[in-house]
Amino acid sequence: MISLITAALRAYIAYVGWRQRKFIYDIEDEIDLLAADGSPAAKLRIERLAQRRSLERKRALRSCDSDVN
Repeated sequence: MISLITAALRAYIAYVGWRQRKFIYDIEDEIDLLAADGSPAAKLRIERLAQRRSLERKRALRSCDSDVN
């Protein structure tokens, strides 16, 4: 029974990690599309997305650090 719960928790952790990576990749894809536009609105959106990506990566690093402890 415990091995089943452990496997389910590991699967959930892997799923959450995948969702987090996909979120960052989606942001980076949108930045790439906006970079081709070059309009002032696109540049502002790129800055905002870059900030969001940076915060998300920091969160990912913090969660990895807490897993080690």
